[in-house]
Amino acid sequence: MLMVRFYTVLFFLLFFFWGKANVLTQFDSIEYYSEQKEYIKGINYAKNLSDKLLKAKKYTEFCKVSVRKSKLYGSLNDNERSLSVLFNALALAEKHKLNCKSEIIEQLGTRYSLIKDINKSFKYYFKAKYHALKEKDTSTLIHIYHNLFRLYTDTQLDSAKIYMKKKFELDKKTNNVKGMCFSYNNHFVYYTLIGEPKTAKIYLDSTYNLAIQNKITPSIITVLSNLGYYYMEHEGNFKKGAETFEKIRTEYEKELTNYDQVGFCLNLVYAYEQLGDYRRANMYNTMAFEYNNELSKQALSDKTREIETKYQIDKVEQQYQEKSNLLEEKQKRNKKIIFIFIALFCFSLILFYFFYQNLQLKQRNKIKELDSEIQENIINASIDGQETERKKLAEILHDNISALLSSAGLHVSAFLVGKDNVPEELVKARSLLKEAHDKVRDLSHELVPPVLSKLGLFYATQDLCEKNSNSIIQFNFTHFGSIQKRYPEEFESKVYFIISELINNIVKHSEASLGYVTLEERNNQLIINIEDNGKGFDVNKYSSDGFGLTQIKARVKNLKGKITINSKLGAGTLLYIKLNIPEI
Repeated sequence: MLMVRFYTVLFFLLFFFWGKANVLTQFDSIEYYSEQKEYIKGINYAKNLSDKLLKAKKYTEFCKVSVRKSKLYGSLNDNERSLSVLFNALALAEKHKLNCKSEIIEQLGTRYSLIKDINKSFKYYFKAKYHALKEKDTSTLIHIYHNLFRLYTDTQLDSAKIYMKKKFELDKKTNNVKGMCFSYNNHFVYYTLIGEPKTAKIYLDSTYNLAIQNKITPSIITVLSNLGYYYMEHEGNFKKGAETFEKIRTEYEKELTNYDQVGFCLNLVYAYEQLGDYRRANMYNTMAFEYNNELSKQALSDKTREIETKYQIDKVEQQYQEKSNLLEEKQKRNKKIIFIFIALFCFSLILFYFFYQNLQLKQRNKIKELDSEIQENIINASIDGQETERKKLAEILHDNISALLSSAGLHVSAFLVGKDNVPEELVKARSLLKEAHDKVRDLSHELVPPVLSKLGLFYATQDLCEKNSNSIIQFNFTHFGSIQKRYPEEFESKVYFIISELINNIVKHSEASLGYVTLEERNNQLIINIEDNGKGFDVNKYSSDGFGLTQIKARVKNLKGKITINSKLGAGTLLYIKLNIPEI
């Protein structure tokens, strides 16, 4: 009797798990590989599919594939990887607030149920129930109710009844024929456990009629097995029980596994022993032993294959991890290359910007230099024109007008010689002629100093300092080198007027009491130092507009020379000029 109960419950559990495997609504290569027990191929396919979905950010589909992938690991009893896949999927679902958490959590409950961790199994089934109700996931909710019923049948039958009815209501609501077969069978189990066999038989008949009508072979086998148990246990009709088990072995032999055959043979042994047919009882006992041996061999083979498969999985995992690491390194390298290109591009833009700005600055400076050069050329042309005109005017005044005035004065003086009564008008005329002659001469000397033309630059500069010295300011002249040294006439003239202009600036603007002018010839260069002890000025704020220092700078530059100005407020001014001496 105990043996019958054992194998009946065995078929009952087989019915549950078989039913669970057959509620899949999608048939793809993962399920195909699972059915063919090609777990390595299935895992590889699932991994590749997961990566594609994750890359495409199809997170819901990724989670569903993860659930099926965890089942592949579960088929190999690799619960650690199975749970890891589920927890990773759950973390992703929670992060993105997906409506697929119930299915993941329900699978976690199932995993813990299989490893006999009942407390965690209950915990996750209840958590899954909460999310399934929230997500309105009826399919997952049916599985949860079924599993809670299964767990409670071992502890609290009242709670088992509640979830049995809830599952049955959902099966009817969704018109799920297979689900209703399971629900009827659950009713049979429940009423059997609480000692109401007649009520249990009613639900068993309902299960059988529904399974036959819809040709659901697994349900038919389970119902017949339970009927055989019912005939022997509750009616004491061992003959009918034996016929029922014989019928299962005859009509559904191809559907039965060795494990199923062991159970049926042992039930037949028990039935024929009760009927006194020891020959058949012994025959089925022998068959049960043979099937059991086959199961042992198969279990050993399966265990070996499982070890080999796990090794292959570890190898695949390692290869996959290496591939992922290489891909990650490649991505990092590509990111670095992209970053370098971006950095180079930005650096190039910065360089281009500065190059463009520099080019613009150079162009502006060039334009400014050209403008300055044009202004200097205009100034120099004006100065050259002035000097040329001054020279011509001086020559005209000295050689023509001055000579004519001098000749006219001599004629008047000659006319008046020896005459006693000289008209006052002639005396005045002679006096005016002499005055005009003196003024023309002085003007001629101002335009082109005779000392410069006759004695040279050194004497002319010395004379210039003496003429500008007075009671207010005193100019001191110093020279290094021969004072009688002569330079090209044009060069001397231009240098003289530069010095003259600078001395005039000191007199007019510096408020100085002392001035120093130094000329020195060194290495075929003429060095000019002009200094005063006046009020000075701020060189940085100095404006070169007009014809002051700007005119002097233009003259110096025209002579291919350099000028340096050092001055501070209250500290006087020093000008340093260096000129290349042209060849005579």
